[in-house]
Amino acid sequence: MGIATLFSKVLGLFREMAYAALLGAGPVFGAFVLANMIPNLFRRLLGEGVLTASFIPIFKEKEIHT
Repeated sequence: MGIATLFSKVLGLFREMAYAALLGAGPVFGAFVLANMIPNLFRRLLGEGVLTASFIPIFKEKEIHT
């Protein structure tokens, strides 16, 4: 698992280096990063269960008390 994580991090470094070489470090790259950050945030919150894990217990507690 550690080797797979290390390999993933190295590939991520190469990806970022390629982005920097193609887009530069300017407003275009900033817009690109922001455009990728927003969908990833929603995927982490909704797709990976973070919101569900915090919402369901509160919802059930409110349902019991009503």
